[in-house]
Amino acid sequence: MKDDRVIYSVTELVQTARALLEAKFAYVLVQGELGRFTKHPSGHMYFDLKDEKSLISCAFFKNSNQALTFQPETGLHVMVGGVLTLYEARGQFQMNVRMMEPKGLGGLQLAFEQLKRKLMLEGLFEESRKKAIPTFPKRIALITSPSGAAIQDFMKILETRVGIEEVDLFPVKVQGTEAPLEIRQAIEEVSSLGKHDVVVITRGGGSLEDLAAFNDEGVVRALANCSVPTISAVGHEVDFTLCDFVADRREPTPTAAAAHLAPGHDEVKQQFDHLEHRLREALENQIKDKRRDLTELLKTLRDRRPDLLLDQARQDLDYRTDDLKTALENLLKDKQISLQRMGDFLSRVTPLQRIKPYQERLRGLEAQLQAYHPHGPLKRGYAIVTDKKSGKILRDSKGLVKGEHLMIQLQKGRVESEVVSTEED
Repeated sequence: MKDDRVIYSVTELVQTARALLEAKFAYVLVQGELGRFTKHPSGHMYFDLKDEKSLISCAFFKNSNQALTFQPETGLHVMVGGVLTLYEARGQFQMNVRMMEPKGLGGLQLAFEQLKRKLMLEGLFEESRKKAIPTFPKRIALITSPSGAAIQDFMKILETRVGIEEVDLFPVKVQGTEAPLEIRQAIEEVSSLGKHDVVVITRGGGSLEDLAAFNDEGVVRALANCSVPTISAVGHEVDFTLCDFVADRREPTPTAAAAHLAPGHDEVKQQFDHLEHRLREALENQIKDKRRDLTELLKTLRDRRPDLLLDQARQDLDYRTDDLKTALENLLKDKQISLQRMGDFLSRVTPLQRIKPYQERLRGLEAQLQAYHPHGPLKRGYAIVTDKKSGKILRDSKGLVKGEHLMIQLQKGRVESEVVSTEED
């Protein structure tokens, strides 16, 4: 029996389904949340597009995603446009994306916020890394369009400033696809020259698209790495670019940048007048202080004049001399009275009576002296025995040896003897 059923191979089935999908959904717009976003080294992007109940696999190839102005990331809500198809190798239903737009913020604004967050985390906005702008810069590098209104306003205000000797224009495009490269190269050239005191990057106001070159990552990093102090004056007062955040100083407009770049003639005159007033006031106060100090010194000198001090010392000497004379006179009077009294006493005592006590005391001392004299015992029949060799007085026989020579001192004369034997009591 003949089998009339249509039987497909796997490849035929997938190819047929793919053709039907691509014919039915040649281009569709779908919105949802990005999931499992991955950017392959090849530049292709792969992700899921999902809502609360379903998801679809998506491929966003390099030739289509190069026009993106922002960085897709997991969790971002987007709208994509593309073709529904099947990936034949896996028979997998997917969407080949041709366009992507963020929901809520526009693409440029989202790119701005993403790059701003990235640079901030790197510390490029920190005040601690920013250089000081000179108060009186002499050589200015100006990066802007030579045909824009910004340069006219800038130069007009700059003519009223003091101390600026040279302004070098580095002409660049400030809008369009070529602008970021030209601006970055101009910044790098100024930095390599190293002859300017400050570089000003500026342009007039515009939309976010108009100012996009000043939010370019390459331009922003070049400005952050510039060796010369930088001023960013891009757009109007309400406009902010990433160059404003990394520059050493941000000015709201080109005219404000020129006005604040150096003081004007009137401002300098006012500052000089103010400084003159302060200097005059300081000098007057100093003169007052010195006069007060001089008055105090004159008073001190007057109180300590050498001639006056000498006169006073002379007068003190006279007074002390008089006091000394008086004291001596009184002392002499007292001595005269004492001598008179001593004379009266002596006149009443005979010389013998005065000497007798001293004679008796002298005889007592003489008797003591005779008693303690070394030769006293010799008179009474005693002798002093010494070792002939050492001259030491001997008090006992201990230590003497036979044959040793001794000297015996008598009251009159000495005798040498030799030890024959010894005995101890």
